[in-house]
Amino acid sequence: MKINTKMATALCAIALTGVGAVIATENNTQTVFASQQGNKVWLQYGTLKYDLKSPSGRIYRAGTKVVRDIYMESKPSISMPARPFYLTLIIGGKPGMQGIQDAGGGLVNEKYVNMDDWYLTDYPSDSTTLVSSVTNNPDMTSSDYHPVDSSNPDVASVNRDKLRNVMADFTRQVNFNKLASNDEQVVSEINTRESKANSMNTTQEEVDQLTEYVQNVIDMYKKTGHLTGAYDPAKGSNNGTEDNSGISRPSDNTTGNNGKASATDNSTSTNVTSSRTVRLRKASYRYTSKGKRVSKKLLKKGSYVKINGKTYYIKGKTYYRIAKNRYIRKVNVAK
Repeated sequence: MKINTKMATALCAIALTGVGAVIATENNTQTVFASQQGNKVWLQYGTLKYDLKSPSGRIYRAGTKVVRDIYMESKPSISMPARPFYLTLIIGGKPGMQGIQDAGGGLVNEKYVNMDDWYLTDYPSDSTTLVSSVTNNPDMTSSDYHPVDSSNPDVASVNRDKLRNVMADFTRQVNFNKLASNDEQVVSEINTRESKANSMNTTQEEVDQLTEYVQNVIDMYKKTGHLTGAYDPAKGSNNGTEDNSGISRPSDNTTGNNGKASATDNSTSTNVTSSRTVRLRKASYRYTSKGKRVSKKLLKKGSYVKINGKTYYIKGKTYYRIAKNRYIRKVNVAK
């Protein structure tokens, strides 16, 4: 089967192996019947509940066929919220071939789909089009589909552009062949969270937090040669910077007060207190040691944070440190 260059460019190919199948064609759908040998794949077809509008402006009408696939031993649940349906899906490939194999475009949330039951079939030996409802690049690479009729339930779309860019930078910057075991754990966690962030049931907040965390890991790697120690906004703490007591270690950036935008340790032996948990009397932004706001997300009023008991001056204002290179305004803390 041949596919055009634009489609081949837009599809994300994943190399898999498989063997024979027989194909029957109906409209824009091809059903794969099981043969006597080969790896098995679960397929679930469905149709759009109502008209959806795509990023390109094209309308995909109610009744348009969609499909999704999964590889597992037992029969999947009818509903799998994290897994998208595809407006175009091609599966199949011969062993050892690096062609267009298991490639899909036009990701649609299952909440927009009238779903059939899953059925098990042999994985086809040749590239086989299951559905082909979208071919243009903007729609193939997107999950940003919304009902034409505003009275129909809508699902918020997540923008993953920044995450994709920072993950590409992460792959380029890090030498994965020379990592300590604790650094490998960071890589494993990032991969797990990236998979979750790319699923249909993620939120924009989760994607943004992972994006910020991976960027912090890259910055830490450039600085120290290690992946541990980066601030994780999803956890509100630094990865690998706590001792056995669970108390965050003090920041290195605690010397000097030259009026520049760096954090200065104003404590002495008479006013240093041990780490303690405090409550925020008002919502608070988090800042770096240079006085730069970390994100638009506020720590909620009434929430509790751990400080190390020292007072820091940043651009003439007083702060408490809650994690490495993360500070909150002292005035926001309840006395």
